[in-house]
Amino acid sequence: MALAQEEPVKVYILGQEYLVKSEEGEDYVRKVASYVNEQIENIIETTKTVTTFKVAILAAMRIADEYFKEMEKNKRLVDFVENRSKTLLNKIERQV
Repeated sequence: MALAQEEPVKVYILGQEYLVKSEEGEDYVRKVASYVNEQIENIIETTKTVTTFKVAILAAMRIADEYFKEMEKNKRLVDFVENRSKTLLNKIERQV
């Protein structure tokens, strides 16, 4: 289990400074902040939305969409592995 950081990590999203404390460590916090910033900048570049609030909501929706799609892929993979394992176990048991 990671220990809580003593000092917050300074990150920038859309030029705004944020101090973030996390148990995950500085590199992870910077990686997450960078990803969020990239998503927001991408939305600004590809839409005519100008308000920061709307851009943040669209970025959150995009990130949530990616998250749910990855969770579904993970579930399908787990289901596949479980089914394959049961099939292989049955074959092994029949051989014994």
